[in-house]
Amino acid sequence: MKTPSELSQLVQQKTWDKDVVLWIGSETRLREALGNVQPAVLDLLDLFDPDQLPMDDEETQTELQRNLRARLRSLSTGPANRTVLLVRSVSLLARYHVGVRDFYDWFCGDFAMVILVLGRLLIAGFESDGVVCVPERLVQYFRTPEVVKQVYAEE
Repeated sequence: MKTPSELSQLVQQKTWDKDVVLWIGSETRLREALGNVQPAVLDLLDLFDPDQLPMDDEETQTELQRNLRARLRSLSTGPANRTVLLVRSVSLLARYHVGVRDFYDWFCGDFAMVILVLGRLLIAGFESDGVVCVPERLVQYFRTPEVVKQVYAEE
């Protein structure tokens, strides 16, 4: 995993190369690493209408992907409008098998990058008879080939 200062260096580059990266840590520390760059924020939960939630996993996947594509296409980027997009609630991408391809296809480029904000991982997992917690599971998911380019961590 790379450090916050390495993320700062990436963000300060004049152009990016379809960068989708994962941040593990607090959003406060992430914003410190971004310096004076004011990011756009997208919470994936905001892509759903709370009054018309999908009934099953397949409908949820379809709606999440459709609404994500529409939102990404609505964000304008370019040399005069460099955009760092912070994405919250990224566990939905793994849960509903949406992945990150839409970020690469519909948003990322020379002047637009995505930072998936995972938050802090549990130091020790919690378990009960019905629940097994594997704190690194989402990190493993996002680190698989062709998902994120780099992983940056607060600690």
